[in-house]
Amino acid sequence: MSNDPELEELFQDPAHREVVDLLKLSRPAAPPLDPNFHNYLRTKLMTEARRTLQPQSARRGFPFSLGPKALAPAMAAVAAGFLVVLGIQIYLQNQSPSSAMVAVDLSHIQNKTNVATAEPIVIPFSGPVDKNAVADTVVIEPATSVTKQWVGQNLVIIPDHPLAPNTTYTVSLKASSAPKESRPNVQPTPAVAPSPVVVHFTTVRAPVPPVNPPSYRSRNVTYGQENRLADAGTVFNGGWTPTGQLIVTRPSGQPGPGSSPAAPATASGAAPKATTDIWLMSALGTPIRILVPGGNFPAAAPSGGVFAAWQVISGSQASLRIWDLQGNLQGTLATLDSMPDRAPVWIGSDRIAYVTQGRLVIVDSHGGSVNTRAIRMQRGSVAGSPLGTLLAVEATDGSSVIDLASGSRNPLPAGATGFAWSSKGDLGFLVPQASGSDLYIAAGGKNAQRIASSPSGQTWSDLNWAPDGASLLLASKPAGASSSASRLMLINVDGSGLTTFASEQEYSSPQWSSLGDLVLFTRQDEAGGRAFWTASTAPSESDAASKQALAEVDRFMQARLKGDRGAAQESLDASGLNAYQGGASSLLSPAGSKYERYYPVTVQLTGSNPNTFLVGVRIFVSRSGVQRSFFEEQLTLVLKDQRYLVDAVTSTPAVPLGHGPTVVSVEIVPADKGSQVRVRFDADLRPETVTTDTIQVRGVDGRPIITRITFDADSHLATLALSVRPGAYQLVVTTGVMDINGVTMADEYHASLVISR
Repeated sequence: MSNDPELEELFQDPAHREVVDLLKLSRPAAPPLDPNFHNYLRTKLMTEARRTLQPQSARRGFPFSLGPKALAPAMAAVAAGFLVVLGIQIYLQNQSPSSAMVAVDLSHIQNKTNVATAEPIVIPFSGPVDKNAVADTVVIEPATSVTKQWVGQNLVIIPDHPLAPNTTYTVSLKASSAPKESRPNVQPTPAVAPSPVVVHFTTVRAPVPPVNPPSYRSRNVTYGQENRLADAGTVFNGGWTPTGQLIVTRPSGQPGPGSSPAAPATASGAAPKATTDIWLMSALGTPIRILVPGGNFPAAAPSGGVFAAWQVISGSQASLRIWDLQGNLQGTLATLDSMPDRAPVWIGSDRIAYVTQGRLVIVDSHGGSVNTRAIRMQRGSVAGSPLGTLLAVEATDGSSVIDLASGSRNPLPAGATGFAWSSKGDLGFLVPQASGSDLYIAAGGKNAQRIASSPSGQTWSDLNWAPDGASLLLASKPAGASSSASRLMLINVDGSGLTTFASEQEYSSPQWSSLGDLVLFTRQDEAGGRAFWTASTAPSESDAASKQALAEVDRFMQARLKGDRGAAQESLDASGLNAYQGGASSLLSPAGSKYERYYPVTVQLTGSNPNTFLVGVRIFVSRSGVQRSFFEEQLTLVLKDQRYLVDAVTSTPAVPLGHGPTVVSVEIVPADKGSQVRVRFDADLRPETVTTDTIQVRGVDGRPIITRITFDADSHLATLALSVRPGAYQLVVTTGVMDINGVTMADEYHASLVISR
C-alpha cells in the first residue's frame, strides 16, 4: 500500500501508530464501486476518525492516555472502513483509461446568470462516451422541448423554442464512458455506474415591461453596439422571425453549433444552385440548426412559427414549401422547372405570392390557387400586408394595391416601388424623381400621400418600419453611388424628424426586429465581400415616473438580498414598515435561507396625485447555495417628498422550483379595442391546456370576464384580449395549465391587474 499523506497526518499520536502499521500490512479489497461513492465514504470515515482520534492535548478532563490495546476496539470499525476505501482507491487507480469516468467541462455555463435565451447549450466531454446513452438521459427543467446532437465530443442541446428570460434552468445527464470492446476468454470488469451531471444556469433578465408603450419616433431611438454576425460569403440572405431569431441562407457544408469555425467561403454573391442550405441562427450569429438542405430565399410568416422557401428537389427543379422552425415540412405549394431569384411573399399568414416566368402567382397555405386577374411583372417590388388581404405590386402596367378579398386593384402613383408594410397595415413606398426620391405613406393601404422628399442629389431605398409603425428606416446615398455609400436614416410616419441614424458607415438593406432591439443590415468589408451585421437599438425612456419607482424598488431589493435591514427600511414609509413588522411578508430571508435574486414581474400605474405604482417582484430563495423556491410580493409605491416609498405589501406562498410550469411575467398592453393581458411562461406548454378556462381575468366579484385567448408556443406567451371598464381585476392561472411532460402548475397563480382605459 502506498503512503497516504492524509492518514499519516491524522495518526501522529504514538499510541495510534500500531493501527497505521496494521493498515499498511493489510491487503485491501478491490470492489468495483462508483468513485463518487468512494469519495463520499472516505470523507465520512475521515470525519469520524478526526472526531474519535483527537490529540491528547485537545482532550480536556481526561488525564490518562489510551494505549494500543485500549485503542484497538475503538479503531476496529474505522480501520475496516479504511480498508474498503483504500481498496476502492487502488481498484480505480488500476483501471484502464477507457473504463474511467469521462470528464465534463461545465466551466462555461455552470451557475452562469446571463445565458442568452436563443443560444444552444454545448457540453464538452473529455473522451469517448456512449453518445446515445448520454443523450437519452438528458432532462431539462422547466420542461423544454429540445433537439440533441453530437459534434465531435460536444453534446449540443438545442431548444426548439427560445428559453424564457429571468429563469433558472437545470440540465441533468449521466456521462457514461463508451463501452469497451469485448475480448474472448476475458472476464468483463463490472462497469462503474455513471453519476448524474447537473448543470444550473440562469437566462438573461428581460427588460421590464413599460407602463406606457415606448415610441419609436425618430428622436426617441438610441443606437448602440454593432455586431458582425458572420464573415462575408458565409450568409447570402436572411431575415427575422417574429421571436427575434434569424432565418438565413448559408453555403452548404458550413459548421453548426458546437463546431470549430471552418475556413470562410470566398464567394460574396449569389450561391450556385443546390449549393445552399437554410439555417436558423441566433441574433448573436450562432447557427442553431439546419432547416432546409438545398434551400434558398426563406421568408418568415408574420405569425404561426413557420416560413416559406424554395428547395432544389432534382436537377434544376425547385419546390415552394413551408416548414416550421424545427425544420419539419408542413406542405408543398408549387414546383417549378428552375430556382426563382427572389423570396416568396407572405400576405397575412395564410397566402403566399411568388413570381415565375414574368407573372405573379398567389396561392393559399395549402397550394390552392387564389383567383386574381393576370399580372405581368419583371423585377418589380412585391410586398404583402401582415394583416391579411392587401398586396402591393409593381407590375409592368403600373403599381397598385390588390385587395384579395374584393378583387379590386387600387392604383398607386406612377413609378411607385420599394414597398414596405407596417405592423399596423400602413404601406410605405418610394417614387424616384430626377433629383432624388419621394416618400409616400398609404394609411391602411389607401389614399397614398407624399410625406417627404430626399435632399437634392440623394436617393432613398430599402424602407423598413419601426416595430410600432411610428417611423421608418431608409438607406440614403448620393445619386449614382454604390451601396457602400449608403447611410442609415430614420424618419417619422408624418414626414418629420429626418435623422441620421447610427454612425457614418454603410448600412444597406436594414431590417428592424419585431422586438425592436436590433437592426439587421449588410456592409461591404475591406476585401470587397458583403457581410451581415446587427446594431442594437432602443427607444428612450418616456416614462420618468415609472423609471424612478423601479429604481427605488431595486434599491430596496438589493438591500434585502445583502441582508441589510437598515438600508431596506429606508425604502419604507410608516405604513410599509408596519406591514412588514406585522407579518405581511418577511423583510429579510429566514434563518438557513438566502434571498438569492429578484426581478420585476409587472409594473402598473394605479393612481395619480400622488403617483402610485403597483410593482410585482419575484424573489428566489436559496438553501445551501441552490435556489429552491420563489414567492412574489405586490409592492405599492407612493410618491412622498420627491421619492417613491413602499407603502404596502402583500405576498404569496412559496412555490418550489422544478414542480411544473410557472408564470414568468404579466404585461397589460393597450389595444385598438380594449386591452391585452400578456402572460408569459417558463416552460413549453401543451397548447390544448391554454384556454379561457385555465387562464382567466376576474372582476371584483370573482366572476370571469369574457375574453379571447391566443397562444404563441415559440414565446411561451398567452395573450388575452378583453374589453372592460377601467378598474381593478384579478388574473388567475389555474393548475389546468400543463407542460409538455404532462406536469401541471403546482399552485394557482394570482396577480392584480389595473386596467386604466
